[in-house]
This record gives sequence, C-alpha cells and structure tokens, in this order.
Amino acid sequence: MQPFIYKKKPQQILFLLLVLFTGGKTYAQLGASSLNGPGIAVSADYLPASHYIRPEDSVKTKSTTSQQRYNFGAAFLLFNRVDTATKKARSLTFGLSGTYTRLSNKDYDQQIFPKELLNANAGFLYTQSMRNRWSLMAIAAVSLGTDLEEINGQDLFLQGGVLFIKQHSRRFSYGIGGVFTNSFGTPMILPAILVRWKTESRFAVDINFPEKASVSTALNKYTDLALAVRVDGNTYDVTHGVNGKRLMGYMQINAGLENTWHLGKHLDLVVAAGSSLLNNATFSDKKLSEMFKEKPNYRLGTNYYLSTGLRWNFIPRR
Repeated sequence: MQPFIYKKKPQQILFLLLVLFTGGKTYAQLGASSLNGPGIAVSADYLPASHYIRPEDSVKTKSTTSQQRYNFGAAFLLFNRVDTATKKARSLTFGLSGTYTRLSNKDYDQQIFPKELLNANAGFLYTQSMRNRWSLMAIAAVSLGTDLEEINGQDLFLQGGVLFIKQHSRRFSYGIGGVFTNSFGTPMILPAILVRWKTESRFAVDINFPEKASVSTALNKYTDLALAVRVDGNTYDVTHGVNGKRLMGYMQINAGLENTWHLGKHLDLVVAAGSSLLNNATFSDKKLSEMFKEKPNYRLGTNYYLSTGLRWNFIPRR
C-alpha cells in the first residue's frame, strides 16, 4: 500500500516565500522580539514536548519532541542619503542573525528530527525611492543551515533579488519582483511578492505578508499588547535526513499574545505566549524537480510556546 501524503501546495508556496524573504531579511525576524529598524535583539523560545504525528496515517504517536531556541539579530544602517534636488532617498543596511535550536527527541523508532539546528544569516538591504511612489529594494544575503554534524559548502544557501514596491498610501504598499536562491539545491530565479498594510488607530492592524499579521494597542506609554500570528521557515542541510534526503524544510506558525514593555527610549522587553498551530518538517533531495513535489509532512502536535527577549533600538522611540 502506498503511504498517504498530504497535498499542501499552498503550504509549500508559503514556505517558499518565507525562505526567500527571511533568508535575506536584513531586519532579523525573531518572533515577537523582531527588529523593526537598526538595532540589536536577543530572545529565547521554549516549546514543550509535543507528540509526533506520522505522515502516512496522521496517527499521533508516543514519540515526543521539545524545543529550546536562542536567537540573535542585529541591523546596522550604513548610510541614508536624500538628494536635495530630486528628493530621492537611498539607504544601505547590513544585517546579521542567528538561531540555535536544541531538540529533545524521545521514544522514536527512527530518527526524524535532528538533535540540534543552526541557522545564521548575513546580508545587505539597499533601498532607493523612484517616481510615482515607487521604490526599489535589493537584497543580497548568504545563510548557513546545518544540523552541526557536518559543516561544508552544502550548508550554505544564497539569496538575492530585486523588488519594486508601490507605496499606494501611507498605510498600504505592495511589491513584486524576482529573487535568486539556491535554497532548494539548484540555483533558480523565482517571482516574489510582498504586501504590507497597517492602520493607525487605537487598535492597529499590521499585515506583513508572508511573515505576520497582528492587532495591537498601547495600554499606556510604557507597554503595548498585541495579538499576532507569525510564520517562520528555514532550510537546512542535514546529515541523517529521512530516507537519506538531506534538504530539510522547516515551518512553524504561532499565534498568541505579545506584551512589550518600553524600558526607555531605546530598550524594549518583550514577552510572548500562545499556541504553536503548525510545526512540521519536510525532507527532499536537492533537485529542482522536487521543489513542488508532494512531500510527507512530519508534524508535531499543537502545543503552547513561551518567548522572551530584549531589543535595543538604535533610533530612539518617540
């Protein structure tokens, strides 16, 4: 009998967009502690033991996996210039980020998830304003995705691309362009889209596709509270992938409350808690032909998560 495999094309497309954007993201995405501009951030996440759900029949097994993650991100504005004659602005930002994940796997008949994962990124983000509210955004980045058993050239992933962004109004913008990546083994150029929408009211809605959607409010001048859904995805070269497949794609969707305390004009303390709605991995060969193939989803059951972090913003808060 052939094993049943989930058909999740929309999930694969979402994961692809995540890899393209977060892999070359200069403002590091660290969940609730993410940077929104130049600065430095550190955070730690805890996901308790969740039961493994095998892909062939969706049975929740006795096997469990818990995760502890430690995150770091930094973004430095190298220059920001405005041409007084044309009013066009240009800026260049350099970013660094890293995530170390320790996975505690218990009662598995065979290895599914690695014991530890490391993802590190370095990249440049260049922006330039154009005519009619259009702007250009260019990204060039390199990332390391490894299970730390073997580190070589196979663990390096390259991302680069150009997007043209239309600032339709102060609250809404969208972009389209092309991105180069070798995250799926074979170097390729793919289309990419970006959508941002943010209100300005007591309850602010912030949608930044494909990364997050949130509703937030300022409880007072010292603290903000948000309800957010965040999506995170990375690719790794692993030594002992399922069925010998080395390319591991990981995606997680979290929903929960995020509380930010402003400890000064520069320093924020962030605490978040909620539910991990999706936590799964896929394994494939590094071949272009496998990019959109249906793949078994090795899932972990829904569970809660906790996160805390500190964020130092170079530009003071108003």
